[in-house]
Amino acid sequence: TGRPNLVRGREGERLFFALLEGPVRWEVVRGYLDRVAEGLAKPLKVFMDNAPFHRSREVEGRKEAWRERGLMVAYLPRYSPHLNPMESVWRRVKGFLMPRRHYGSVEELKEAVAQALKALGGVELKILGEGT
Repeated sequence: TGRPNLVRGREGERLFFALLEGPVRWEVVRGYLDRVAEGLAKPLKVFMDNAPFHRSREVEGRKEAWRERGLMVAYLPRYSPHLNPMESVWRRVKGFLMPRRHYGSVEELKEAVAQALKALGGVELKILGEGT
């Protein structure tokens, strides 16, 4: 299934997480943002890093349609992990909340990540399969 990837969001004090299984490609990013835009009750600004799948032509081409639905997409400056809140979440998850050990399966790893995120106050955790 590949390495799990985490998407994080925040609304006020509420944290939202989505654990993406499988490789992250532009199709995954665009599909995820399409679903976010469909369900918006009020405008939302999403910040992404400069990974190639975030900056793809296909993702860039949807920005105007998302903007019309109230979803604005912006990018963090290059080489600025200190501005990415997800980096501090990962540091806390890996450094303090999950024991350093080998996990026997991807399922065990996902469960440990889910428990650590819940300890951080995540109110919603979705596990999204490949291609979602």
